[in-house]
Amino acid sequence: MVLAKTEEVKSMDRAISLGKEIERVEAALKAMKAELKAFVDVNGPVDTGDVIWDYTLSASWSFNEEGLKELAQNMVLEGVNPWKVLNITASNLKKLGWDDAVVAKMGEKKETRRFSSRKK
Repeated sequence: MVLAKTEEVKSMDRAISLGKEIERVEAALKAMKAELKAFVDVNGPVDTGDVIWDYTLSASWSFNEEGLKELAQNMVLEGVNPWKVLNITASNLKKLGWDDAVVAKMGEKKETRRFSSRKK
């Protein structure tokens, strides 16, 4: 299936139409992926010739306070500066309730501009 190139967006009406079409296509894509996932659950991986549809594993770690302390201590023993390896996430900073002005005194804020839709 080949999608035709759409006309350049020059009006709000065209932008709204394009946005609605994207919503429709993304909903169809989500439904198709759910169908394929159900098939893979029962029958195993699907090789399309270009890609293989299957599950992949993604691992992450979480540590309690004692585990973090031990991790940092072991880094120091191995000559690694833990402050160059360990990071504080934006969601963890939010939990502190500090405003950006306070945090900016200690670090640098990085913002990423991401194009996406969101519910009203």
